[in-house]
Amino acid sequence: MGNMVQQPAKIFLAEKRYRYESNEYRCLSTPIERAEIQENATRISDETLAPGKSKLFTMDKNTSVILMPLVGEVEYGTLNKKQTIKISPEELQVVSLKKGSTFKIQNPSKKYSVNYLQIWLKESLEDRTVSFSDYGHNALNIIFESQNMKLHFGVLDGRIEAELVPAKKENTLLAFVINGAFELQNRLLETRDSLMLWNLEHLELEALSENAIVLLLEDYNS
Repeated sequence: MGNMVQQPAKIFLAEKRYRYESNEYRCLSTPIERAEIQENATRISDETLAPGKSKLFTMDKNTSVILMPLVGEVEYGTLNKKQTIKISPEELQVVSLKKGSTFKIQNPSKKYSVNYLQIWLKESLEDRTVSFSDYGHNALNIIFESQNMKLHFGVLDGRIEAELVPAKKENTLLAFVINGAFELQNRLLETRDSLMLWNLEHLELEALSENAIVLLLEDYNS
C-alpha cells in the first residue's frame, strides 16, 4: 500500500469491546456512533451460543436485524410464529421487527457452539434470506444493499490488496475483521478488531495473512 494521509477514524480493538458472558451465551458489541451523526446502523455484535441453547431479544424500538452466521448454523424465530428459519454461513437473514416484539436465536447443534453477527438498523427492510456463496475471491463483494447502507465482504489471500470507493464521501465505513489481519488505511487490524472511518473518498486495504476475511458496513448516515 502506498503512503497516504490518515483519515478521521475510531479503532475498536477486539479485547476492548463491551462484553456480556454467561455459561450459555457471549456477546461482544462494537459501538457505532459519531457525536454529530445519526447512524442508520445502531449495533454490531459478535455472539456465541453454546450447544442446544437459545437467546431471546425484545426490541425497544422498530428495528431491522441482519443475522449473519460465521461458524455453524443458527435458527431464527419469533414468539408469534412457530416456524423457524435455519441460516448457514455465507447467508444473511434480514428481518423487520416492531417495538415490543421478541425474537429468538437458537443453536440447533447438540455438540458445537455457533458464532454469528447481528447488525441492527433503524430503517425498515423486507424480510428475506440472502445467499452470497458465489462471492468473488480476493475482492470486496457487495453482499447486501438497501436504501441506506451496503455490506461489503471479502476473503483475501496474503498480500492481496483491495479498494473501495464509498457512494458518498460523507458515508461512515465500519470495517470488521472476521479472521486474520489487515492493513487498512495504514492501520493494523487483527481478528475481530474494527475501524470506523468517515470523510473518505477512497479506501485501501491489504491482507496480511492467508484467508483474511473482512466485513465492511457502509452507512449512508440517514
